Amino acid sequence: MTEHVRCDTQGAQVAEMFPDQVKNKTCLIRGGLAATTGDNLAHGGAATIIFTGRSQPEGQAVIGHITRKHPKTKMIFILADTNSLSSVYEAAKAIKALDVAIDGFIGFPSAMAAPWEITLDGIESHFQRNYLCFFLLVTQLVGSFAPSSRVVSMTTSIRRDAPAPTWDDVNFSNGEKYHPLDAYTQSAFANILFAKSLAQAYPSHAAFSANPGSEYIMSYRSIAVFSILINTDTKTNFQTYVSSDEVCEWLQRKKDEGQELPILLQQAPKSLAQASATVLRGLLDPTLSGK
Repeated sequence: MTEHVRCDTQGAQVAEMFPDQVKNKTCLIRGGLAATTGDNLAHGGAATIIFTGRSQPEGQAVIGHITRKHPKTKMIFILADTNSLSSVYEAAKAIKALDVAIDGFIGFPSAMAAPWEITLDGIESHFQRNYLCFFLLVTQLVGSFAPSSRVVSMTTSIRRDAPAPTWDDVNFSNGEKYHPLDAYTQSAFANILFAKSLAQAYPSHAAFSANPGSEYIMSYRSIAVFSILINTDTKTNFQTYVSSDEVCEWLQRKKDEGQELPILLQQAPKSLAQASATVLRGLLDPTLSGK
């Protein structure tokens, strides 16, 4: 059925395509597209959805929205402030204490092209909030994963247009060499490498990196500002915004280096529902097993 998953396919349709992979399953979701993705999983008949977030009001907004539409799906909120690794570690302990087998884990970024900032742990915010927190949750919870479970992280097509990461300087010389887009793509690349290593280390659990398309951002052509298109109930999940000057600087640097136009500018924007479809295919499509 995967031949019917197209760029305009919506997440709810993907959930309907693979009912056996959704019904009565338990899924864990963190990050910015959690509300839309959780809604689609509940639409498909998921038994339990565990949602992590930075504040109780934020979590309750998502839970309330999904519960009203899909009362049969059990919703659980776990506090996890990605600005603090200890908070994420405590969240992992709380999830393990639920004593449930996790069938799927989807990790979305929590920071996107934000101004220079370090976390409470002294780490550049994108690298910690988008990658290290995801890494910590997965490695702490891998013992709670059900057989044949799947882990899906989000990546971005802008990654291929960014410079190579500097793993020996993830803090960009304490911000002196910092650019928001470089920081965002570095965290995305880290998640790609983590998915590959996770799949190799745990062959019984599949791991994928999915590019949902340009759902979070409007085309540079239309606004010249890196801004977010998300539901109001998840807006607090993100730190973002790159000024038009920063976007122009980044594009000019690429031009000066003789690089091609970023592929992101060649993509048609997607809705949130369409963006979640790509991620859900990674989570649910049985034909991807062993790949």
